[in-house]
Amino acid sequence: MVQPPEQLLRGLRAIADGSRLRLLSLLARGEFAVSELTEVLGQSQPRVSRHLKLMTEAGLLERFRELHWVYYRLAADGDGAELARTLLGLLDRDDPLFALDRERAAELLARRAGVDGTSTTASQAALSSDGDELARVADAELEGQGFDSLLYAGPAPTVMLRVLGPRARRVVGLSDARPEVQRARASLHGAGLAHCVLQQGDLPSIAAMASTFDVVVLDRVLGRRARPEQVLADVARVLRPAGRLVLIEDYDALAARAATDNPLALLRDWLARSGLQCARMRPVDTGQAHLLVATAAAEPGQAAA
Repeated sequence: MVQPPEQLLRGLRAIADGSRLRLLSLLARGEFAVSELTEVLGQSQPRVSRHLKLMTEAGLLERFRELHWVYYRLAADGDGAELARTLLGLLDRDDPLFALDRERAAELLARRAGVDGTSTTASQAALSSDGDELARVADAELEGQGFDSLLYAGPAPTVMLRVLGPRARRVVGLSDARPEVQRARASLHGAGLAHCVLQQGDLPSIAAMASTFDVVVLDRVLGRRARPEQVLADVARVLRPAGRLVLIEDYDALAARAATDNPLALLRDWLARSGLQCARMRPVDTGQAHLLVATAAAEPGQAAA
């Protein structure tokens, strides 16, 4: 993409510093908090924060807050994002200083993931086992296609996005559990999936992202909602025209809420009332749960199964 001279000069000035180039290289590996970046660079937090502010104002980086922590990542779109990718392509990755930065960043990612000796609980192990199977199911529902942007919300972003992440240019993973968000950041970014954005949050936070995603995967989030139709209506708004929803729900939880003891009819009704059209629905049994998996379209025109 051709850039106006003023915009190009602004971006070049923002990166014309050795420390800022190191930060750009680090953030190509994923999202990092300011305190983590100061640890890797061995510089003071005010100095690193000034570098990050300049690069963010130039559109090279994005900044977001998660509870008490502020994180930075490479910009996903725009002139600054294109310039950042171009500069990273010119960088000598074998330079000793940048190689040392990568080693320190890898140690940080390992600590985040708990692979430095932190044990995995039985519930986490069960979730991972279920997640591997469900990731294959979701991948099959999407027919292995590639997409521009994908949103996942649910309890297992690590295992789900390990499978689905490579299929999209831009990926956002939401979980309301901070330990799982941290684990997903470490695992996915450590595996080279730096384009996967992981955030602690809840589905109401997506309401402002109108027409943003080609695919949304909702993984066992409706059964505990007082107003599941509202959640699905928000999903309908963030899906692009002809976008697709993959919906995974616990069969028993739905049966407990279904007045006629028909979870399939209840789920179809929720989808219809939110403006989504059910295209397919089927039961899936994993080692831990009895589930329903449905796909729906953002636009009418697909016959319901």
